[in-house]
Amino acid sequence: MKKILMFIFFILLLSGCDASKMDTMSCEKEYDTNNGIDTKITYSIDYENNEVKKVRMTYDYTQNDNVDNVTDGVGTGTDGTTNDTSNDKDGIIDGVIGDTIDDIINGVTGTILDLAGLKSRHDVVKSTYGNVKGFSLQDTTDVNNNYKVTYVVDFDEISNDDLTKFNLDRDFTTLKTSYINQGFTCK
Repeated sequence: MKKILMFIFFILLLSGCDASKMDTMSCEKEYDTNNGIDTKITYSIDYENNEVKKVRMTYDYTQNDNVDNVTDGVGTGTDGTTNDTSNDKDGIIDGVIGDTIDDIINGVTGTILDLAGLKSRHDVVKSTYGNVKGFSLQDTTDVNNNYKVTYVVDFDEISNDDLTKFNLDRDFTTLKTSYINQGFTCK
């Protein structure tokens, strides 16, 4: 009897009864938004066969306020001129007084308003969907000019109605096609 059980176990092992394997695909899209914010969106999809198990959605924003469009050799925006020579023709005297103040104000307001606006949009998402079973916040980075947030959708826990709210599909091929049609690169 012992030999028969060992033989059956060996056959089951070779037949691959437990051949199911979890795979992960990543879809990414990068672009620059207004006021020098680099945006990278990544969807990491865990799937088994053609069934989606989990999606991690990461939104990564970086404010680049070190952009200096004035060429003066030192990168400070102080070209020493005393008239409005910028292409913006905003009437502000360029040079030490004009561009330096322009650079400081634009950098500070761009960082505060733009990243703050993005953070506030994500705060709305968190408060609106925070109680949805199967939807969670994995981690958040909020350091200097970088804001990064990752949400996780667990397909074993979330309802079909809630999946529809998030515009997600349990079918891997359908979800992948949706991301590719939105301009994401998936690999």
